Amino acid sequence: MNDIIEYIFKRLLAGILVIFAVTALLFAIMQLMPGDAIELVSSPRVPAEKIEELRALWGLDKPVLVQYFYWLSRIIQGDFGTSIVSGQKVLLLIKERLPYTLMLTGGALIIQYIIAIPLGLIAAYKKDSVLDRSIVAFTIGFWSIPPFWLGILLMIIFGVWLKVLPISGFSGIKSIILPLMTMALPGLAGVLRLTRSEVLEVLRERYVETAYAKGMKRNSVLIKHVLRNALIPVTVMFFLNLPWTIGGSVVIETVFAWPGVGPLLWKSISSQDFPVVQGIIFIIAILTVISNILGDIFSSFLDPRVRQELKGEIV
Repeated sequence: MNDIIEYIFKRLLAGILVIFAVTALLFAIMQLMPGDAIELVSSPRVPAEKIEELRALWGLDKPVLVQYFYWLSRIIQGDFGTSIVSGQKVLLLIKERLPYTLMLTGGALIIQYIIAIPLGLIAAYKKDSVLDRSIVAFTIGFWSIPPFWLGILLMIIFGVWLKVLPISGFSGIKSIILPLMTMALPGLAGVLRLTRSEVLEVLRERYVETAYAKGMKRNSVLIKHVLRNALIPVTVMFFLNLPWTIGGSVVIETVFAWPGVGPLLWKSISSQDFPVVQGIIFIIAILTVISNILGDIFSSFLDPRVRQELKGEIV
């Protein structure tokens, strides 16, 4: 247990370094973007002296390195700054929208796993059959469709033609169905292929043959021996996919006018609202580090072989 805690501590330190690197790189990229945030939000009639005064007020007249460490010192104190465009606290803007994004992305991941794991098990057990090929082709078909195009297609079918679901905004539980489908369906292929390959690998193990030789029923072998061991990497993949799903939700949330972080990030990038962009990227970086650590924890608890590897790595 101490070995795992020591390993997690090391991963946490590495994650902090990653966060610093990501935010520093973001600062550099934002500085290279054309245009000026103050000029974008100011009227053309505003005198140049007033613009320079505003730029000094926001600290944009200082060197990039100074701006970065000043922002970092405030972040450590829990102050994410103030939006240049709206004048609101960045942390408040993110807190208002982050629950909607987590609701959408978390729901999409859960739906993916609920559908893909049983299909992957069936496809592996019926390897090279018509059913296997049909399941794989079905999921790869959705994976091949661009998410924004799939979202528009679902809006036309269920919102315009059938008129059974709302196509934008959030007005109740029905509003989340189309965005959830748009995010969940393309991701089925990845989870299904991993589940299928892991199940096929476990099916070739000797202890599975031994279980059949002892007279155990097929369903009991598949669930207690095969699926239990095959789900170890699939479970870890759940946590690793969470930050990537959040990052990929920007397009989906924009298409459906979902009140999440995605539209806020897109709008902030367009208007060069540096404090908001930096705050959102910082939150995503933290979620990425936490997700990776949780994946390692679950992997070590589910698989004794991982604990042995961790022990050897630390030693």
